[in-house]
Amino acid sequence: MKSIFTFIFSAVSLGLVAQRNFDGVQIEPVKVSDHVYVLFGSGGNIALITGENQNYIIDDQFAPLSDKIEFAIKSINPKPIAYVLNTHWHGDHTGGNVNFARKGATIIAHDRVYDRLKSGQQSATRNTQPAELEALPAISFSDQMKLRYREDAEIHAFHVNDAHTDGDSFYYFITENVIHLGDNFFNGRYPYVDISSGGDIDGMIANLYMAASMIDDQTVIIPGHGQVANKKELVDYANLLDLFRELIVELRNEGKSVEEVIDLKPLAEWDSTYGTGFIGPEAFIRSVYQTAD
Repeated sequence: MKSIFTFIFSAVSLGLVAQRNFDGVQIEPVKVSDHVYVLFGSGGNIALITGENQNYIIDDQFAPLSDKIEFAIKSINPKPIAYVLNTHWHGDHTGGNVNFARKGATIIAHDRVYDRLKSGQQSATRNTQPAELEALPAISFSDQMKLRYREDAEIHAFHVNDAHTDGDSFYYFITENVIHLGDNFFNGRYPYVDISSGGDIDGMIANLYMAASMIDDQTVIIPGHGQVANKKELVDYANLLDLFRELIVELRNEGKSVEEVIDLKPLAEWDSTYGTGFIGPEAFIRSVYQTAD
């Protein structure tokens, strides 16, 4: 039996998102440093970086929200949106690419984001059509790159281990002491390990510990979903994922099938908190069972 998450994600991929009513969605900006804001709406969290002559955004949610996102940005800084950087390829983070590109923005992402958007994906759980040409990254990178948005201030983009997908990137604003971790970090929720896109729980845990080693106690951490966090909250989350992985792998190593592990409810004491997002305990257990070494 498919998990409820699989059903929801398949429905979105089949185009039901186009029928969804976004009229009630409000874009809520929160300032987190001198030149960085987080925009909360529907879909992945957006980071706005205000440059002297132009704006940069990390991810852009769903296409029907582009006008609202642009309005919110221009109320903060009326300069044009010149660059859109994607943390990965999923539609709740790249859906607005085509709209912003048509207004002059340059799309930037990892090479694998380009590949997956260009080809789409057809599988048992997803039917995503190839993206329109304008939605594809005009610039892509294999390892890392830097964008300078103010004098002596830069966005450091770097590809990380296969985790949420195989094209995940972190964006670190060193001068601002802010980092965007994309969907490697579902703050307060079970994360989504997209196996069909090369996702891996071990890579996700390693990436979170790596991020924690790079930052300090004052760093503002922008997750892909959920509220902004600090270093302690990130480390606590990484430790929990490590524990969850250990509990599931221990049962797998005892010879139990994934269905038996699900029935045993090894994460029951956390389900009421971490299982309240769009990834339920069953979907999370399956992803750990299948991808953990």
